[in-house]
Amino acid sequence: MDVQQSNPFQPPQADLQQAPTNQSPLYSVAGVGLATFIGTPLAGAWLLAHNLQLLGKADRVAMVWGISVLLLVVTLVLAFVLPEEVPAMPFAIAQLMAMIMFAKSLMEADLKQHAEAGGAFLSNWRSAGIGVMFTLGLAALMFAVLMIFDI
Repeated sequence: MDVQQSNPFQPPQADLQQAPTNQSPLYSVAGVGLATFIGTPLAGAWLLAHNLQLLGKADRVAMVWGISVLLLVVTLVLAFVLPEEVPAMPFAIAQLMAMIMFAKSLMEADLKQHAEAGGAFLSNWRSAGIGVMFTLGLAALMFAVLMIFDI
């Protein structure tokens, strides 16, 4: 009897395959767009930041937040400056398209690799819920600011 074969603590002799490095579920570009549409660019930035951290690109998170805050500020300033006759929908569509293009440029290739490796994606319902939460938070913040400054 061979001593090596009878050792119960010996590692198996099977070839082990390399597991995919990132199997955490990610948000899709459509999810980022949905959250942006419902909850301003800040909600889209939240999802982008989540994805970038899981993809190992945390150095880009500050840029994502900066661009989303800039988009939100520009939209809010235009809403207060322009006359009421100017429709608001083109501005909402513009910020939505900007965030979708931004998300695609940042992580479209990574999301494709993730999908090909069998990675999971988080539900768009979750993205919508995050958008609603950001909308409620922003509305509460704006209400508080208006009450403080008595506008």
